[in-house]
Amino acid sequence: MGFLANSPKPTLNNAVDASPVLSLPELVNGLGAATTSGEIVTPENSKSIATAYRAGNIISDDVAKMPLQQFLRVDRDIRRVEPDPWMRNIPYLLEISPNLWGWTPFHFKKVFMQWLIYWGNGLIWRPPKRPAELFVLPANRTRPVFDEGGNLWYQHTFLSGKTEYLPDVEVLHSMINPDYTGFWGRGVVTFARETFGKQLGAYKTQAKLFAQGMNASAVIQMGTKLDKEGRKKVRDAYEEAMSGTDNAYRLAVLDSAVVKFEPIQMKLADAQFLQQINATDLDIANFFGMPSHMLNMGKQAYSSNDQKFGEYLQGTLDAYLVPVEQGARVRWVPLEDQVRSYFKFNRDSLLRMDPKARAEMNEIKIRSGQLKPNEGREKDDMSAYADGDLFYMTINNGPIGVDGNEE
Repeated sequence: MGFLANSPKPTLNNAVDASPVLSLPELVNGLGAATTSGEIVTPENSKSIATAYRAGNIISDDVAKMPLQQFLRVDRDIRRVEPDPWMRNIPYLLEISPNLWGWTPFHFKKVFMQWLIYWGNGLIWRPPKRPAELFVLPANRTRPVFDEGGNLWYQHTFLSGKTEYLPDVEVLHSMINPDYTGFWGRGVVTFARETFGKQLGAYKTQAKLFAQGMNASAVIQMGTKLDKEGRKKVRDAYEEAMSGTDNAYRLAVLDSAVVKFEPIQMKLADAQFLQQINATDLDIANFFGMPSHMLNMGKQAYSSNDQKFGEYLQGTLDAYLVPVEQGARVRWVPLEDQVRSYFKFNRDSLLRMDPKARAEMNEIKIRSGQLKPNEGREKDDMSAYADGDLFYMTINNGPIGVDGNEE
């Protein structure tokens, strides 16, 4: 597999930016997006919303827990490619350690998924060097560009400040919500920014409400004319006496200089915006594709964990898993081997949290001849035993088309 090591690298003079161009008011305050609520939403401050933080962590943790393994098919024989610590082959990088920094596979996939979910682009760089390593490229410092020949490169600015152009064959790029060019993804924040902004604004309003001890604002009319400094002193004195939860519902004592004191009453309907926080949380869960019961909202509508994870796997996780599997096959397998070698996440690992369902699944596969007993034991880190490498099948089943069935 070539890495275009000798290809001329594009310069700023002949590189064509393939990433989407954002214009104001979409770009405000760096990478923050302005919202109708007045809040600036960024991928980072969106994580201060409990539902958004939890949903992103559940998805990234579940993907990080799943082993990504390489398989080789020769005729009808399929076997898993074992990690080789001396060659540091791809299975070793994916299952043992991806780089010389000592990152674990969980750590590596977790970081990759966080960029993919919140920024819309997960990029893994495999530089053409020895020893082999894999690195996650931060999406906020990487963008796709084309040279004059139409070749795709990835412009990346390293922490040192140096900008390099990486050929596309070195980079596994997975994206969600591709833009109109098809070369750059958009994260959840891009589409949920109004919802996130509304929730951030509700949190801020709620915090201010409790900060002043649930006391409404008021209008104070003084019997004498005050300058700006005088008005500030009266206002500060009132807020000091009445603000804070410890001062909630305290008696306000006013001196004779106050001609009129009129509280601005908060109607019950105005205070009900607090209830809207839960409704907005449901909207956020939908943006992430998360079942509400997995975020401690609502009731579980499934009769078994098997059904629950089956729905979650197909409806949410597979959209992240399949592109990585397909991209790994194209980027990490030589062209001549791509028809017989492929990558696959071990989705069965999600059932580890349900021993009963896991045991029942293994039993069915062993009784139907799909799994050897020792293979089932290996999944639970149990030693092999004699005759455990044989296939077994229920004896009252027989093959179709033999002489006895034809009669």
